[in-house]
Amino acid sequence: MPDHAREGDRVMPFDFDRYRASRRSASVGAVLVYRDQITSTMDEARTGAAAGQPAGTAYVAGEQTAGRGREHRTWISAADVGLYVTYHLIPKVAANAPLLSIAGALAVSDALRATCGLEVDLKWPNDLLHEGRKLCGVLAEARHNATRTDVFLGIGVNLATSTDLPPEVAAIATSVAESGVEPPSREVLLGMLAGAIERRAMQAEVDPAGLIADWRARLVTLGRRVRLHTPGGDVEGDAVDVSPSGELVLLLDDGERRAFAAGDAITTRDA
Repeated sequence: MPDHAREGDRVMPFDFDRYRASRRSASVGAVLVYRDQITSTMDEARTGAAAGQPAGTAYVAGEQTAGRGREHRTWISAADVGLYVTYHLIPKVAANAPLLSIAGALAVSDALRATCGLEVDLKWPNDLLHEGRKLCGVLAEARHNATRTDVFLGIGVNLATSTDLPPEVAAIATSVAESGVEPPSREVLLGMLAGAIERRAMQAEVDPAGLIADWRARLVTLGRRVRLHTPGGDVEGDAVDVSPSGELVLLLDDGERRAFAAGDAITTRDA
């Protein structure tokens, strides 16, 4: 059974009735597991999937003690200031699994617009920005076996501003509250997000080109001079496009066009 807030706990209770009234999806989020405090929703989702929880289950935490982003970086997940959730998804076509992180970013953008009118920008590969500062991160991890691919789609949205952020994080982070709009409740945002993820995941299956086109239209990385930190070293060039599978295409100074599947894109100026 999901946890509820303990006496004296800082974590606000989760209102399941409000969530159910807000959800607009057939299967995604139909089962929701809530914990006041856990290490990470990603770990909880992997454990739940292994124990037989159905695909589409949402794993939500009031607080994470070891939340993580790409390359196992720490995602600071204080109580009562953010939405922390991981969805367990099983794509019908395993080759479409990489598109689910794109679907997730678009779904968060859709849900924020629908719940509070906030417009955000997308930054390659998986960040949501408001006025150049990070408001949300999306992380997709896949687990493959002989019969299927499980995708664990982790999402962290800064709803309010944490007072405990290190200075170097506070300088680049923002929140829905800082944008000047009233943040939606976790329950309402989760309800809207479940439907948005279901729609965008279906788009990844039936119209991947349309998904990429929608993503491309919102990417602020394109048209900028980019320094890309990759496992093989730094590369610099003009970000000119994304590939059908979501790779960032750079036009290098020698005229070569190269596509990169992973890396941290630091924009330096307009191209």
